Amino acid sequence: MAKAFINEKGFKIIECSALENVNLGGGMGICDFCNSPSEKGYYISVLNSWYCEDCYNEWVKGAINYPSDRKIEDRNFEMYKDILGIN
Repeated sequence: MAKAFINEKGFKIIECSALENVNLGGGMGICDFCNSPSEKGYYISVLNSWYCEDCYNEWVKGAINYPSDRKIEDRNFEMYKDILGIN
């Protein structure tokens, strides 16, 4: 079951399975960064991308949360929460 959360750097994230990723309009559980298949991954709203767990963890290490990106991040996050039925 998909779950939404705000990570330690303040980014809005949706953790979901490869099957749920299909509902996001993405590829069949293929990481947008490394192009490898993954059973579980993370939709990063600010990037509008789905990353496998390894790529997500690497991205978080260097990610900088810019306030100027908030409007796009919020729009993507709310849209995909609705698609996946997350409250």
